[in-house]
Amino acid sequence: MGGDVSTRSTMSEQSEFLARVLRTGARTFAAYAATELLRTSSEHDASRGGEAFAVWQQWLCVRVEELSAALAAEQPSLFKTQVQWARDCASARGVSSDHVRAGLLALRDVLQTELPAPVRPLADRYLEVAFEVFDTEPAGLSSGLSADSRYGRLASSYLLAIFEGDRRRASRLLLDAVDKPETVRALYARVLLPAQAELGRMWLAGEINVAEEHFASQTTKMVMGQLLARAAIMPPNGKTMLAAAVTGNWHDIGLCALADVFEMAGWRSIQLGADVPAADVVQAVEFFDADLLALSATLHVQIQTVKATIQAVRSGPRGDVVKILVGGLAFNGTPHLATGIGADGHAYDLDEAERLAARLVGLTT
Repeated sequence: MGGDVSTRSTMSEQSEFLARVLRTGARTFAAYAATELLRTSSEHDASRGGEAFAVWQQWLCVRVEELSAALAAEQPSLFKTQVQWARDCASARGVSSDHVRAGLLALRDVLQTELPAPVRPLADRYLEVAFEVFDTEPAGLSSGLSADSRYGRLASSYLLAIFEGDRRRASRLLLDAVDKPETVRALYARVLLPAQAELGRMWLAGEINVAEEHFASQTTKMVMGQLLARAAIMPPNGKTMLAAAVTGNWHDIGLCALADVFEMAGWRSIQLGADVPAADVVQAVEFFDADLLALSATLHVQIQTVKATIQAVRSGPRGDVVKILVGGLAFNGTPHLATGIGADGHAYDLDEAERLAARLVGLTT
């Protein structure tokens, strides 16, 4: 048994070391791989010169950072998931899977040459797992909105109004759907958040641009404020929740919805928004006497930032008191990561978050 513990410790040390090396040298490794790819293949945009190099370096740099994040979490499946996402996204934009695979092959060759010899097998093992995604055909980025339900049709109409540049009509569609105060929560969960997920799909597929996505997101935040004013609010339960997106995470629509839903349920809800430094989260937890902290991450590369934020909070004045929930796309499919990085739990959606939070702070038995 002692040997097993020692082996696991050695593997963890290797994973941590390799993750740090990759994170530090991401752009350099990506540059080497992009150079090699363009040098050896006539069909990978060689004629575009510097422009092609910049595109490939950026793409490969993201892959190196994702590999680093997977190693830090000791979860090869995280990197495999990200490669599959990159492959499917590229396919939706008309880029061949062979193109994506060639980039990863070039990266593997560079890592096997440039990494310290003791950790080369570890890097190769993670890459081999990721290459398994090319044994299957790309999945289409299909819409999650359904015309078979009232809320699905409402979400589609809402997005259409936004894409036509009419945010007042988009707002009116949802405000008119509030037939009773209790409806507001359903509109958050079954219209606004699915519409936001559809926006993400459309951006990944190249169907909308960044400006359109930003306009839609800002409209949704405006509509949330209008809906909250019409919502049924439960009597105060004496508990305070603090919500924050960690440093580097600029996507806070889901977090805004969570904060509003907790307010509807009687919590004092403090929404700090996007890209909040760990030190500021610690100060806010203390200042507001938070009973619950909700942290969100969108990308796997932000998981280590969540971990560092949790560690900072645990070392702060209310570290032994505050309960911590994590959520966001980074944790979907790997909820067990939550407790591994020091959180008290993971919530996939609004209902689960409210139930788990109530249990953690003693509102339910």
